[in-house]
Amino acid sequence: MKKLKLILVAFGFLLSSAVISYDRNSVETLSDSPVKAIQSAIIKLNQLTTTRTYSPQIIKFLVNQEISPLFDFEYIANEVLSASHIVLNEGEGEFFKNTLKKNVINTLLAKLAQGNTGSFDFVSARPAIDGSIVVKLNAKGYSRFGLNIDLSFHRGQANKWQIYDVALEHDSLTSYYQRMILIKVRRYGIYGMLGRI
Repeated sequence: MKKLKLILVAFGFLLSSAVISYDRNSVETLSDSPVKAIQSAIIKLNQLTTTRTYSPQIIKFLVNQEISPLFDFEYIANEVLSASHIVLNEGEGEFFKNTLKKNVINTLLAKLAQGNTGSFDFVSARPAIDGSIVVKLNAKGYSRFGLNIDLSFHRGQANKWQIYDVALEHDSLTSYYQRMILIKVRRYGIYGMLGRI
């Protein structure tokens, strides 16, 4: 009888520890789910639409602290450079990544400043074959139909869901910069391209 009680107590401890570890794992996956990343991105991008009332210092803080971490600029820079088969050293790669980061965010801010929108409307989210998720948003105030923005999310190297491409009216910024880099490298060479990004 004592052996049976001992076995039942040991089984109870094992079962309770398994349940506790399962609960911890489920909490960790919920906090790092693509749904949370998408919701967070929409909320932070909605903050950008109200920047007309902010000072330049607040806009800079918002972009550096809230918007930039949403993007996987390391991946974006590698994708842009892969089309032209360019290999940069570490310093040049960091300069290129930072310049590309500034250009992508400035393009997004300039496009958002053109309209008199108050927020983004969520249209749809669909998974892609490669495991990424494409989120369609619509920003009212640009035309009768609004501005369509597609955000492509993937799980980056930091194992977080981040934006790796933005398409404004179905025109991908990554594809645009790939074409631009190809033209500038042919015309000016690698160092000329780095100076003219």
